[in-house]
Amino acid sequence: MKANWGASEATVRSREDLIAVIENIRKSGQATMVFLQAQDGRVLVFGVGHEESVLTFSEPDGTSFHSVGDPDRKGYLLFLCRDQLDEFMKEMAVPERDALVAAEEFLRTQECPGGIR
Repeated sequence: MKANWGASEATVRSREDLIAVIENIRKSGQATMVFLQAQDGRVLVFGVGHEESVLTFSEPDGTSFHSVGDPDRKGYLLFLCRDQLDEFMKEMAVPERDALVAAEEFLRTQECPGGIR
């Protein structure tokens, strides 16, 4: 599996590899979206560096799913995404720890994580 964030890329084969990517991003001090891409084209995108995160899962055919936290929340979270600062609706926000668990699940199964609404 490949991980991409900004201009950086890494091969992720294990939980330890994923943790190394996350720690690299944390050291940058900039909340950043990580793209995890499986060989079959499925992609999980998740934010690192805030207390909250947002996620998107995409199938190879382009079908996509987005995380839902509190649909009544207003406002935006900012993450660096593909080297530009992007706004993500707070209604998508889930605790960052839940997003990291989802990323580990995607690494293991290459399926849409089940623990995120």
